[in-house]
Amino acid sequence: MASSLNLPEELIIEIMSWLPPESLIQFKCVGKYWYKLVNFLLEDPSFVAKHLRNQNDSNIFSSPNIAVSCLHIYDTPVYSYKELFALISLSNSNQNDTDSSVAEDLNLPIIPGEKDMSCLTVSHCNGIVCVADYYHNIILSNQAMKKSRVLPKPGLMGRFVLQGVGFGYDSGSNDYKVVRFGRDHSLYPRAEVYSLRFDSWKEIGIDSGTDYFPSLHIDTYFNGAFYWLMSGPRFMIQSFDMSDEVFRTEPLPEILQTAKSQWMSLGVWNDSVALFFCPGGKGTPVTVDIWVMKECVNGRHSWKKGLTIGPFKGIDCPLGFCNEEEFVMRSANYKEVVSYNVRTHNLRNIKVEGLDGIGCRAFSYVKSLVSVQTNKE
Repeated sequence: MASSLNLPEELIIEIMSWLPPESLIQFKCVGKYWYKLVNFLLEDPSFVAKHLRNQNDSNIFSSPNIAVSCLHIYDTPVYSYKELFALISLSNSNQNDTDSSVAEDLNLPIIPGEKDMSCLTVSHCNGIVCVADYYHNIILSNQAMKKSRVLPKPGLMGRFVLQGVGFGYDSGSNDYKVVRFGRDHSLYPRAEVYSLRFDSWKEIGIDSGTDYFPSLHIDTYFNGAFYWLMSGPRFMIQSFDMSDEVFRTEPLPEILQTAKSQWMSLGVWNDSVALFFCPGGKGTPVTVDIWVMKECVNGRHSWKKGLTIGPFKGIDCPLGFCNEEEFVMRSANYKEVVSYNVRTHNLRNIKVEGLDGIGCRAFSYVKSLVSVQTNKE
């Protein structure tokens, strides 16, 4: 193939590996050479992986992104519900200001016929978002590529009561997996995992006890494992390793088992799983204690209190970090997201159209070329 530019093709491909997916796709319209080249690159696993690594290096070329989700209720004669998925790109400004130009609607596909939108689970890995309800409907979507797929129906249905869903990447087999767990009529936990590579479900073992249940929307994915905050006689973390397909449990720090809290949430900070704990009662200024899960020793993880930020007035709840410095919270008026820089201590209010709803979740987000298709397609 001959390029219309006087550049080596290797250099052109290197430049393309740093482009946002939308910009890369646009090159298909330039001419036959570009159409063939882009199509070739989209089907090349090594290029897709390199592009993903470059997109994750957001500190160099782009602003950190975080996706915020909430349930918006439209005040009509018959209430209408819409799940808002807003992608917020934080500029590198160090000013204390209000930024109203950085939010866009991801327009994630909605599960057909689903009305109880507050019960949707949403998780993200490498540019793919997994949207699932508490029945048997699951959609994988890469909105940067405008591609989605509805997963085949799982095996555990009928009298099975779903409790948790997780999504992540198995680097050992280069596969994306969805795990779901819950209880059947016997009340004992059961679980199954879906492989995108093989487009199929299989049941796997789980032993989380009969007294523990995942806290609604308090979960996160990190480095090949999915984590849920479980409540019961005591709080604990339940994880699922995407490679060995094994569930594990970790207790929370002893001090957090008895402390009164306004809010708890899970996320990622400084390449570790982090627990965001807000001590105190409702109506008081919000202080956030950030606990970090340390490396595994003798089969168990330990926790270390890494940072305390606040107190903040006018804050409803913490949402999490979108990079090592920017911590995001929702304001008490429900209409803005507040970003706090833990290094500079600057606060910024970010208006998000349609954020005035109930419930709020957030997850870091990166645009990628990763396909939601299976090996069979």
